[in-house]
Amino acid sequence: MDNNNRKKMSQRQKNQIITGLFFILPSLIMTAVFVVIPAFTVFYYSFTDWNGISPHKNFVGLENYRKLAHLEGFGTMMMATLVFAVGMTILTIVIAFIVALALDKKGKGRINRGFLRSAWFFPTLLSGVVVGILWRTMYNYNNGVINKIIVACGGQKINWLETVGLTNFAIIFGATWARIGICVVIFMAGLQAISQDLYEAAALDGATAGQARRYITIPLMAPSITINMLTTSIAAYKSYELPYLISQGRPGTTTLLLSQRITFFAFNTNEYGRSSALAVVLILIITAFSLVQLFVMRGREDDA
Repeated sequence: MDNNNRKKMSQRQKNQIITGLFFILPSLIMTAVFVVIPAFTVFYYSFTDWNGISPHKNFVGLENYRKLAHLEGFGTMMMATLVFAVGMTILTIVIAFIVALALDKKGKGRINRGFLRSAWFFPTLLSGVVVGILWRTMYNYNNGVINKIIVACGGQKINWLETVGLTNFAIIFGATWARIGICVVIFMAGLQAISQDLYEAAALDGATAGQARRYITIPLMAPSITINMLTTSIAAYKSYELPYLISQGRPGTTTLLLSQRITFFAFNTNEYGRSSALAVVLILIITAFSLVQLFVMRGREDDA
C-alpha cells in the first residue's frame, strides 16, 4: 500500500513539474530570444571586424578591446558614465525614500494621498524622449523656465547645458525626476508591510519618532532599498535617449555616456566589432557594480 502511494505521489510530483515547466516555458523562450542569444552574439561580434552589413566576419581576437584603451575621450566617457549612474542612484533613492515616508503618514487636513501618489508616479509613464526634450527646454539659457524663475528672484542666468560639472548634475536631476515614481511605489509597499505593533511597542519604551525611524523603519526597509538601488543603477548605466537629448554629450564630451558611444559606433560608423566590445565592457561594469551592491546590501539585511 505504501509503495502504491509512493508511486502515485511520485507521478503527481512529475505532473506538477511538467505543468510548472509549461507555465514558465514562454518566459524561458522570450529570455533566450531577447536576452541570452543577443548577449552571446554581442560577445562573439566583439572579436570580429564586422561592419553590420557584410556577410563576412573576420576574427580579430582582442584587437577591438585594445583599441578601446586608445579611444579618444575614453577616460572622460567612463567617468561621465560613473558619475551619472552613481549620482542618479543616490539622488533617486534618497528623494524617493523621503517622499515615501511623507506619503505614508496619515492625518487630517492633508492633500489626498492618492492624488499625490499619482502625481509622483506620473513622470515614470513618460518616455525618455519626452522627458529629455522637456528638461532641455526648461534648461534653455534664454527662454527656459528655470532661468526665468532665477531671474525673477533676483539671480543671474545659469548656463545649465554648457558648464562643465553643472551639466552633469542637470542630466542627473532630469533622469532622477523620471525615475522617482517607481522607487516611491516600492518603498511604500515596504513601509506598509511593517507591523504597527513595532512602533507602538517602541513608543511605550519611550522611543522618539526619529529613533523609531532609525532602528525600526530603515532596517526593515533594507530589502526595498536593495531592490531600488539595483534596478535604478542598472537603468542609469543603460540610459541613452534621456541624457543625450538633454545635453547631447556637451560641453565637449564631458557628459557623453558609454551607451551613447555604443550606438554611435554601431549605426554611425558601422563598427559593430568595436561597438560590441564597448557593450561587453558596459555589461561587465553593470554586473560588477550590481554584485558589489547586492553583497553589501544583503549583508545589511542579514544584520537587520
